[in-house]
Amino acid sequence: MGSWGAGLPYDPAAAQPAALRWLTGEDWRPALRALIAPTVVLLLAALIAAIPDDYGYSFYFEAPGFDDRFGSALAMALAALGAPFRLGVDLGTLRGAGASETTVRLVPMTVTAAWLFALWLGLRAGARARQARTGEQQTRRQAVGEALRTALVAGGVTLLLGLVAGAEWHPGGSRGGDRPGDFDYGSLFGRATYTTDAGWLQAAGWTALLAGLLALAVHGTDALRWAAWRNRAVRGWAVAGLSAGRALAFTVGLSALTAFVLIAVQGEGWQTGVSVAFLPNAGLLLLGIGSGATLRGGSDDGRGGSTGPWEAGGRADDADFSFFDLHGESADWRWTGLLALVAAAYLGWTAYRRQLDAADRLRLAAVHAVGLTLLMTVAGALVSSGATSTYSGRSRDLSQEYSAGLVFGTVLAANAIWAAVGALALPPLLTAVRGGAPDGAVAAVPRQGGPLDAAGLAPGAAPDSAPAPAAEPFAPGLGVSEVIGSHSDPIPPADPPADPSVWRKHL
Repeated sequence: MGSWGAGLPYDPAAAQPAALRWLTGEDWRPALRALIAPTVVLLLAALIAAIPDDYGYSFYFEAPGFDDRFGSALAMALAALGAPFRLGVDLGTLRGAGASETTVRLVPMTVTAAWLFALWLGLRAGARARQARTGEQQTRRQAVGEALRTALVAGGVTLLLGLVAGAEWHPGGSRGGDRPGDFDYGSLFGRATYTTDAGWLQAAGWTALLAGLLALAVHGTDALRWAAWRNRAVRGWAVAGLSAGRALAFTVGLSALTAFVLIAVQGEGWQTGVSVAFLPNAGLLLLGIGSGATLRGGSDDGRGGSTGPWEAGGRADDADFSFFDLHGESADWRWTGLLALVAAAYLGWTAYRRQLDAADRLRLAAVHAVGLTLLMTVAGALVSSGATSTYSGRSRDLSQEYSAGLVFGTVLAANAIWAAVGALALPPLLTAVRGGAPDGAVAAVPRQGGPLDAAGLAPGAAPDSAPAPAAEPFAPGLGVSEVIGSHSDPIPPADPPADPSVWRKHL
């Protein structure tokens, strides 16, 4: 076309930078649609927390309006994605004037789980729609691209929510006290300025990381399937990861249910309602105590002083709380050991039902211990406060830090021991007692080195049924896990199957 290309087709995108071509040329709609439901989860959680307006401080001054409550609740909801919640108080020029800021790091894991589940549903729907439209499996490059776009969109959405979250509230007025001589708290705190906000930068970073990893797991299913089909180590770790994930979901769910029952029986109505957002946190703490880990709570005044959470009862030495050292507490704490026993038993049953060999069971124990340790680590709470007060012309800085959570070293050791008991010791015991594979364990696997058709099954085998039992249906040592498991080398079919259930069915 004249002097533009000297006979070459003119492509206006060729002169654009590679990053700009990637941003404008790829389809971002799947990532945008996948983030709709998780965003609704955060907004709904903030709405539920903002509806009540009867707070204990309303005796001294008017409660904040709905807009202030919703902004503050949205800042609290972002804590589910790793954002610290900040509360600031400025007394201005009143007597004993000063300013304080309190930072709370406490993850409402119920909201986090709901956010992840909603994102998983959106990603899965997008992946299925894409495969139905194109009929093609996603490559590793495509999966990484979808994961990066999902991470950027998720981080951007959280950034926008963080910028609009928070509130600035001026109560105004004073109700005073009922009796003469009562201190007029309303005149002191009613005229102060209260601010709430969230650490949106940290939330955006954690959101991008979580969303990117989850999107990579969903969109990378096809690539992972073929990597597991060809590589022995990838097969073993894939089995360990999926099996450990299901065991962790069962364990955390059971622990959260136990915590809810205890709180509902022993607590008041409002405590039960508030606890719903933190049920996994409470359940993991109970499981950690039952496993033998040490629960530590205390405060640090910034000058080397440290006190325990039970100092008000005259027992400052009780900062550490353990299953093996209850300090005269009720024997009911011994029941938390049942959680650890049930978790280990379920892990052992999972390994036995999958017929995992020793190498796969070792991987399963490692993944389960590491995953449970990470969850227990983020289940604790950290509250740090700093204040500056001015009285009689003198300024004074005060700081305090409160923490409650499981000690990392004891958690790692306890989880490693229980995972070893469940994944390594129980399966051989169950095999010796019950004998052979459990009922319902289906292994549609041909003899090692045998042919596979396009569906990944032996010739003549029905896709949804197990092959008829034979005198020696598998090669020596071959079991369910060897479909993508440890010590066999399945031969990939000549034509790659388009059905991702080839290896999922056997997990």
